[in-house]
Amino acid sequence: MTLTDRLTDVITGIGIALISVPVAFIVTILLVPFWSWLEAMSGFESLGHSGPAEWCYIIMYIFLIFIGSWLLSLLKKRSGIH
Repeated sequence: MTLTDRLTDVITGIGIALISVPVAFIVTILLVPFWSWLEAMSGFESLGHSGPAEWCYIIMYIFLIFIGSWLLSLLKKRSGIH
């Protein structure tokens, strides 16, 4: 793996992390019914008077980074790039 390949991977990773911020915010807000259900079923504080709890945003952010990285690795495998 060359330096250019590594630099491309780092820049792509930063891009995934940056794009995931607004997407995680929007998806977390759209999932308010799910957070309400989760709170009713588990007792975990998921919704407050100002919307979803902070951990809901963090969970969605981590999930989106995981999905983005996984999709990127699948695309690299299909194109033959390692």
